[in-house]
Amino acid sequence: MSTEKSNMNQDKIISFEENYKNKSEKQPIFSQGFYHWIMFLLTLYTRVRDELKIDYESFIILQVVVSHSLYEINKTGEKSYEELESQFTNILHKKTSKKTKLTFASVSEVLQLPRETVRRKIIGLAKKNILSFNSSDGIKLGLAYKTIYRDFVKKTTVDMSAVIKKWKKSGALETLLEMKQ
Repeated sequence: MSTEKSNMNQDKIISFEENYKNKSEKQPIFSQGFYHWIMFLLTLYTRVRDELKIDYESFIILQVVVSHSLYEINKTGEKSYEELESQFTNILHKKTSKKTKLTFASVSEVLQLPRETVRRKIIGLAKKNILSFNSSDGIKLGLAYKTIYRDFVKKTTVDMSAVIKKWKKSGALETLLEMKQ
């Protein structure tokens, strides 16, 4: 064997530390960010059950109603946290136009759940005054949603902020923002 073949070119040598650093910049950022996301979801799930005292499927149905309300509110421009609280109060007392009313069928279609399941869950949420429904107005937020918005949404927003701060600190946020399909 010649000495030429056995001697490595110094330019091609990558130190173990540099190799590890390059790998750790890519892989742990995702795993750490993913871990924080999963912990956020688990906390949210537990809070839905313990604080709102509803099952997660009912919570998701509630989110469809909230999303419909936000869609209507945002037609007049974006709102601050405080302005949204006031707008939700307005929704509770306003009649809904026939064109924009939310029905069991529309919620069922959005979530790909059986209509009877949606109807049963909405009736349960209406008993807790979280939602209300009738044939003329459709499904709307109920009076108890004001408390949910004030307490639960605020806490969830703070929790989400904490996740984003952790993502930013670890570099996961930048990686996430640069992701493509």
